[in-house]
This record gives sequence, structure tokens and C-alpha cells, in this order.
Amino acid sequence: MVGEFWYRGERFRATIHGRTGKEELFLIYMLEDDEEGPEISLDRFEDPDNDPNQSLEQCLAMLADKLMQEQSIVASNPDAEFAWVQPKTGVNVHSGVQAH
Repeated sequence: MVGEFWYRGERFRATIHGRTGKEELFLIYMLEDDEEGPEISLDRFEDPDNDPNQSLEQCLAMLADKLMQEQSIVASNPDAEFAWVQPKTGVNVHSGVQAH
């Protein structure tokens, strides 16, 4: 799954693989004009501190905080909570049946 979210006023793109509670997470800080910035990853399956009951959103927020701290990124809205971005339709695909 690939999804974008806002957290603390900043936009991130997450790629998530694996089963619930044991996912492999790849997080990219998104710059202006959809340019990709610094990134960080976490393998929840291998992480000895992983709490498999922690929600995906909580884990992504923790990872975003870590990335912002490591990269000295100042949050534009420190009190803003986690919010998924609604996906945009990139391509409309027909059913394959063509009317003749």
C-alpha cells in the first residue's frame, strides 16, 4: 500500500508492506511540487521494541517524528494531528468490454 498523510503540518508518503503489526514501513518527507525529500524506514517484524498492537497511524507518526528530529525539520503546525490524504484518481480504467 502507498498512501500520503499530513502530520504536524508536514506531508509524508508511506509505503507499507506486510501483515498488520509486522509491516515494513518506508516513509518519505514530501517537499513542494511533489519532490521527495529525506526518508526513513522501519521493519516492525525485526524491531525488538515493536508493539504489534500499536496502530499503523501511531507507528507512522512516531517514525515521522524521528525523521523530523534526525533531519532538523521544523514542523509548520506542531499541534496538527495525523490525517490520511484522500487518494486522487490517476487513471480511469474501463471494464475491457467494448461496445460495437
